[in-house]
Amino acid sequence: MTSLLALVLGFVVVIGGALSDGDPLSSLCSLTAVIIVICGSLSASMVHFGMRPVFGSFRALLWLARPPKYDLRKFVDTISEWASVARSQGTLALEELIETVSEPMQRQGLQLIVDNNSADDVESILSVFSENEERTQAEVAEVWEAIGGYSPTIGVMGAVLGLIHVMMRLDHPEELGEGIATAFVATIYGVGFANLIALPLGSRLKHLVKELARERLVVIQGFVLLAEGKPGSAIRQNLGAFLPATAADKPGGMPEAEASSIGE
Repeated sequence: MTSLLALVLGFVVVIGGALSDGDPLSSLCSLTAVIIVICGSLSASMVHFGMRPVFGSFRALLWLARPPKYDLRKFVDTISEWASVARSQGTLALEELIETVSEPMQRQGLQLIVDNNSADDVESILSVFSENEERTQAEVAEVWEAIGGYSPTIGVMGAVLGLIHVMMRLDHPEELGEGIATAFVATIYGVGFANLIALPLGSRLKHLVKELARERLVVIQGFVLLAEGKPGSAIRQNLGAFLPATAADKPGGMPEAEASSIGE
């Protein structure tokens, strides 16, 4: 949500700065410039990445309002319970729990445990799964960064097209000033779209992708410990070291992993 507010603030600052000089708001409006910059940038990106990644990049805008993340604290509790079940009843007892797991990576990890795969195999297979996820998610960020690279140049092209139109009407000198000003609106759109929207979005999404990859490492480590037959208390203690301070610390200052170990 903070990212959305910052995005709106950027537009407010730019528009407010223009209005503070006494320029009418209409001076910044040009449907032609919007079509040239937005459609041109998207077309170039589709040539670069294909249609599906570009449309996927727009779905990723939902990440700004609700960034995806793993509930690592809940995962630690859950996999500790699975470890207790596996030690007391055997790994086959976990098979009936697979259908209750909605997260794909955890579902696959649990299936690997039920199939009695070794810890090395579990780590290898889940690492490949994680790398594929990261590659797919990173492509979304790359799309926005590419759009941010194309749009300023497309904006300059729009300005040149506008100037060509103005030069063809030199027999109407009273229209030259307004025509030139309108022509440069496309440049503003191109540069503004790149630096206020596309490039910041690309950087933000790339940061989220790295965070998700780090969280998946914790999930992989949890299933490796489960495959090794570690007890729930040991899994809590090991995974507690991977949790960030904001997620692991309790209000009293004691990490939850330590508090759980003491209780046990």
